[in-house]
Amino acid sequence: MVGESGLPGSADIFAGQGADPDLLAELYDLEHDPVTADLVFYREMASRLDGAVLDLGCGSGRLFRAFLEGGAHRIVAVDGSAALLRRAEARVAADPELAAAAASGALSLHLADLRSLPRLRIKEGIGLVVAAGVLPHLDGPDEALRMLTAVRPLLAVDGRLVIDDIGPGMLPERDLPLSVDWRRPLHGREVVRRSSLIRREAPEGLRIAYSTITDTVRPDGTIARLPVSHRLWYPYPEALVRLVAQADMRVELSYGSHDLEALGPGSERRIMVVARAEVTVG
Repeated sequence: MVGESGLPGSADIFAGQGADPDLLAELYDLEHDPVTADLVFYREMASRLDGAVLDLGCGSGRLFRAFLEGGAHRIVAVDGSAALLRRAEARVAADPELAAAAASGALSLHLADLRSLPRLRIKEGIGLVVAAGVLPHLDGPDEALRMLTAVRPLLAVDGRLVIDDIGPGMLPERDLPLSVDWRRPLHGREVVRRSSLIRREAPEGLRIAYSTITDTVRPDGTIARLPVSHRLWYPYPEALVRLVAQADMRVELSYGSHDLEALGPGSERRIMVVARAEVTVG
């Protein structure tokens, strides 16, 4: 079901980690599947915008069901991680409605670099493009602009792009030492994740060197230790607005939560709804 883009997997968040990517993808789901606060928001967005939904950085497809329930007649899902797309395929196969959508061609998965979306050759206009948690994994303004510029020609005239990331209230104000994030069960055994980070203020945004160590208990009782490191980037609001403008789009609305609260210094999310530059509010 996964369509190959023919592009290098440079957008794979598990590339170069030195651990089994399928296990890392399973741990990714262990962390992200319990998140449900955004499902109503994305269901409503899909219901209000005509056309297909393009899910950038779809991961293992946590939002697919919300899009389908919102009435999306087509879902195009893109990620740079083959391991996460394998998890997405399993999710689709286990859900009769998602499986039916995939069988009819209404749901398709694509392994692709998010910065080179024109290679997907999506013919119809996209009513809703979702980039949830994508920007932090891009290496700064140049890569972000490439992605935004790639999105622009795919967006229908009245379509919207949603950029959804951690808000200012959740960004660290100082370096954080290694400490326990969470403990969760997996296949009847405990998984413990610890993380640390080093932050650096840069002109274009906050740069974070983020490292995790996840300990899983093997069936024989021994511990498997999985270290992972990411370089994350959180653009300042003004910088992001400028990048959007450079891509011939504009920020139409901003929210600080999926309940549409106003964006402020203490907001846990920063959600920007972006329109094509020539579209007027109304």
